[in-house]
Order: sequence, then structure tokens, then C-alpha cells
Amino acid sequence: MVRKTVYAPHYDFFIDQSKKTDVYNMDFFHMHKKYEIYYLLEGSRKYFIDDSIYLVNAGSLVLIDADSVHKTANMGDVPHSRIVINFSSSFIEDFSDELKAMNLTSIFKTKFTVLPLSFKYKLIIENILFKLVEIGSDDIELGAKATAEDETLPNAYKKTLLKLQLSELLIMIKEYLEILQQKEYESHQIVNNKVDKIIKYISAHYTEDLTLTSIAEQFYISPFYLSKIFKKSTNLSIIEYINSLRIRNAKELLESSSTKIADIAELVGFSSSSHFSRTFKLVTGLSPQQYKKYYSTR
Repeated sequence: MVRKTVYAPHYDFFIDQSKKTDVYNMDFFHMHKKYEIYYLLEGSRKYFIDDSIYLVNAGSLVLIDADSVHKTANMGDVPHSRIVINFSSSFIEDFSDELKAMNLTSIFKTKFTVLPLSFKYKLIIENILFKLVEIGSDDIELGAKATAEDETLPNAYKKTLLKLQLSELLIMIKEYLEILQQKEYESHQIVNNKVDKIIKYISAHYTEDLTLTSIAEQFYISPFYLSKIFKKSTNLSIIEYINSLRIRNAKELLESSSTKIADIAELVGFSSSSHFSRTFKLVTGLSPQQYKKYYSTR
């Protein structure tokens, strides 16, 4: 069933179009088991994805793999509008054996993250996206001749139309990626050498008892300066980034091990299981217990 939600594991598709006329930054980084396609219709944005920062301009697609840490931020006072889609792999793969064989979700596994579209593909892809927005809206008229006793028919039509349009979108993106591959295009990352080194250090030590002061000492800078340059470059605080790595590690343990939740909290670096649980739900939308129930493979 289609619902406007990103986190809930029992809903497998989400789409939203919105316009922000004032400065807007996402309050928190987040991650989910769905793939994400983000299209910027107007404006410019800074996008933090895993350990990289990208500049995104109007007419660009952003491809975000499942379980990737991500967060957007403003670029000055410029208004922006965007379309965002989240979907589970089963939403496409269970639809058709032929589509499953095409491995369309492989587009999220390449080195290409931000794709500035050519004029031709911009027209094609925008057209598909607007159709998806229209179909995915709550008040869409599908023309189905459903009776009062058969209220599921419109939803069945809607879901099929969404899958058809999403499949076409993924096929067109895959085709465009092949063109970029031939041109040896590279996604435009925003590079700050100092911040890059800090990110790599945190990635190697996030399970330890890290503090702003202890990290600053490693780079011979003040805690204030460290906090300032990290926030400016990534739009994340140091603790947000540390927690993003801890939560990602915790998700893997919840999925693949029988380790107790309290022990997982300690293993990934949290000082208490209550703090771990609060942070986990803030980021994933689910408590550790709920997450383990839906995604555990053991």
C-alpha cells in the first residue's frame, strides 16, 4: 500500500514535491532502508551523503543508496523547490521478473551521486517525475469504475501506475548514467582538506569515547574552530556525525546478530542504552526493538 512515509518498513513508496521560499536546513541527518531520488527543480543546495559533501544545482538528480546517511542544507538565502522519492527494492523487483533481471537499483551503487541533466534528459525525467507526483497525490482521479463495496480498486490502479512510472524513471536514469560513464564525469564534491581528514579520523575512531576537545587535540586546533569549520562544511555538528556512524553500525548489528540491544549500544560507542534508543529512533523513525523486528535476518 502506498503511504507518505519514509521510515515505516511496511510502506514501500513515498513521494513529495515542495517549495521553500525561506532558508531551510534539515533538522537532523537521517537514514533509511529505502532508495532515494532527489531532484532539484530550482535553487541550489548543499547535500551531505555519508562522508562526502556535494553542491546540487537546479536540474540535477541526486541518487542516495539505501542506509546512506544524508542531510541537505541551504546555499545562502536562495529559495528552492524539489521532488523526493523513496522506495524499497521490493516495490520494483516484485513487480516484474524482467525488471528484476535489469537490476535497476544498481544505479545507486555507482560512483555517480549528483547528476546534472542534459536538456534532453531533463525534459524526459521531469515529465516522469511530475506524473509520479500526480499519481502519488491523495486526491488523484484514476478513472477506475469502483463501487462503494470495492474501494481497493483505485489503490490497486494507483500502485501499478506508480510502479510503471518509477520503472521508466529508473531505466532513463540508467541510460543517462551510461552516457556520463563514457564522458568520465565526476560528481561535484565540495572539498575541504582539513574537514576531510577530520571525517576520516572520526570514521576510524567513532566507537571510542570521542569528545570535541579530544578530536581538536588530534589536529592541533581549538574545539571552537573545529566545531565551526565542521558545521560550515557539512551542516552537521561533530556529535551528529559521530552518531550517524554509530547508528549505521548499530543497524548492521541489529540486522545480522543476536547481540542484546544494550550491548550493541556499548559496542558502537554510546554511553547508555537510553541515549542510544532515543538517537536511533530520531534517525531511523523506529526504536531498536522495532527495527530488529522488521529487519533481523537471524
